[in-house]
Amino acid sequence: MPATNAKSASNQPRLSAPRRGQAAFEEDLDSRLGTYLKFAEQTLMAEKARALRDFDLSVAQYATLMALYYVPEQSAAMLARTAAVTPQTMATVLSKLEAKRLVDRVHSEIHSKVLLVSLTPSGEALVLRADASARAVEQRLRDAFTESEVAVWKELLLRAASAVRDRDGD
Repeated sequence: MPATNAKSASNQPRLSAPRRGQAAFEEDLDSRLGTYLKFAEQTLMAEKARALRDFDLSVAQYATLMALYYVPEQSAAMLARTAAVTPQTMATVLSKLEAKRLVDRVHSEIHSKVLLVSLTPSGEALVLRADASARAVEQRLRDAFTESEVAVWKELLLRAASAVRDRDGD
């Protein structure tokens, strides 16, 4: 990844304080990069949700099943972090997946209060079919860019995440 210093872009205009009125609101939204990040993320998630509807899966359920496909026997806490949901949401996700007989939960041999989750054979078969649809959405996104643009895009998004985390400021 190219070493690019985000602070070298200090010639960028500063965001001004909010003003009143519809035009000011629209101008302010347009000036915030987060608006575009959120729009792209919401669009991607909506398309994945649409693609997964045929499999009666939510995006969080799909993410959970994929995490279990790659690494079986995970705890609910581990799965919540992977699927980027709260522990409470993961409890609901797992209950629904268990009711559909797509996952099994067994007590850990190491800690009796921890339940380890694994895919059932029908869960594995379903997630592999669903993954083909979810990957098609990702492929449409990738196809909108050249390989060099994808590399730049990844670098820019990583730099954006780093800049937001950098609380030391300018």
